[in-house]
Amino acid sequence: MRKRAGRSMAWVFVVALGLTLPATAVVWAGSDKAPLSKEAQAGKKLYQANCAVCHYADQTANKVGPGLKGLLKNKLMPDGKTPATVANVLDRIEKGAPNADPMPMPAFKEKFSKTEMDELIAYLKTL
Repeated sequence: MRKRAGRSMAWVFVVALGLTLPATAVVWAGSDKAPLSKEAQAGKKLYQANCAVCHYADQTANKVGPGLKGLLKNKLMPDGKTPATVANVLDRIEKGAPNADPMPMPAFKEKFSKTEMDELIAYLKTL
């Protein structure tokens, strides 16, 4: 009876492990980036609410405005002229791009607080 109970417990363990490992493997396989910090998570929410309508986060192709994947990892901003620095990105967010084509980018200086700007930059750094 003890041998049977031991074997049954072993099978329960094997089955449970078999059900858990595929799910874990999917998470590991699909997450090549580190988890976002709390600041970047807050920035992502701001991005989704205010920027995603015009800008892709996961590609460089134009939507209405340019895609922002790799924005702060590139040498130049999408305009191809301005260095891609935090200061220049903040300036663009604050002042907008009134002459952008096909549609002007609005200024967000009055909409976002300093903390929100920092959160948005934290998120943009992860793209």
